[in-house]
Amino acid sequence: MKTTRARGGGKVSKWMVYAPIALELIGLMRRNQKAKRGKYTKLRKRDRALDFLLGQAERRLGKRTAAKRRWF
Repeated sequence: MKTTRARGGGKVSKWMVYAPIALELIGLMRRNQKAKRGKYTKLRKRDRALDFLLGQAERRLGKRTAAKRRWF
């Protein structure tokens, strides 16, 4: 006889349901900020860290692939 789990589930599993939606919204906000900023403006350390973490999370969830590096 199988035992049934609680219907609510764990907190982590609930967060994982909302994680792709949150990443999509955060990515959209960051793209809008980048569009408003000048092309040659130097980013603050906090912005670079946020972009790095967002990129890593998107790769982990399969949203974005690694960018190809080119010589030109």
